[in-house]
Amino acid sequence: MHCLLLALLLSASLVLNAANEAPDLRALAKQTRPAVYLLVLQDEDGKTIGAGTGFLVSSDGLLVTNQHVVAEAHTIIAKAENGGLFPVTRIIATDPRNDLALIQFDAKDLPFLTLAPDGSAEAGTRIAIIGSPLGLEGTLTEGIVSARRRLPKEKRDVLQISAPISQGSSGSPVLDSQGRVIGVASFLLQDGQALNFASPSEQLRKLLGKRTLKTTPPPSLQKNPPATYTVKQGDTLIQISRELEKQGVSATAEQIRTLNQIPKSSVIRPGQVLRIPQSQP
Repeated sequence: MHCLLLALLLSASLVLNAANEAPDLRALAKQTRPAVYLLVLQDEDGKTIGAGTGFLVSSDGLLVTNQHVVAEAHTIIAKAENGGLFPVTRIIATDPRNDLALIQFDAKDLPFLTLAPDGSAEAGTRIAIIGSPLGLEGTLTEGIVSARRRLPKEKRDVLQISAPISQGSSGSPVLDSQGRVIGVASFLLQDGQALNFASPSEQLRKLLGKRTLKTTPPPSLQKNPPATYTVKQGDTLIQISRELEKQGVSATAEQIRTLNQIPKSSVIRPGQVLRIPQSQP
């Protein structure tokens, strides 16, 4: 009986120590940074209107971020740690109540993060966050889970965390000492100090289970492609082709030339209206 009691106490002690183990921040950053992306958000004119953070949960380009990050974006570009740029092609699913979104770009064999077991993020659990506050990608901060809370008005469960987050950190993974995701950084209270909040990974796991229910392109690919293009000062057919690509239209310079019957020796002029091929990538 005494041996059994001792074994139970030892087991409980090991579990508690594992939960409160201080992360090896250098190793954790090296392990997880390649799976975390800066999200550049653009409007219909290709102008950058904001930034956020996302992280991969599969090797084929499935990213997690906040719903509020992608809500107003016309085009989303995911920038990897190594500088690679990946246009987001699909919004897989959203959960506005818990401020979560799954988005997709086309890729394969990429490093990704795994989720911690449900309920493992308790008060006192040591955490680290990797995000892009104010566009400073790959920023590492640390702290603890201060509490689990219920927001009655929003009917939402959140993790209160002490690790600082700022504008641009939205969508960052909240990691335990083993580099597993226990939450997704979501919002902060401006009037308090170190009052930051994250959506727990339990809600993310539920959304991942529903990802086949909704697949839509981002706004840049939902709208009908433009039928015409008005030439601007300094435009060339190659520049026009690149500009159309930002709007979700795949049209080479040669296709535009052929459709509009422009001789190769001719110069396009500002104000000239060109017809645009109606194919999309």
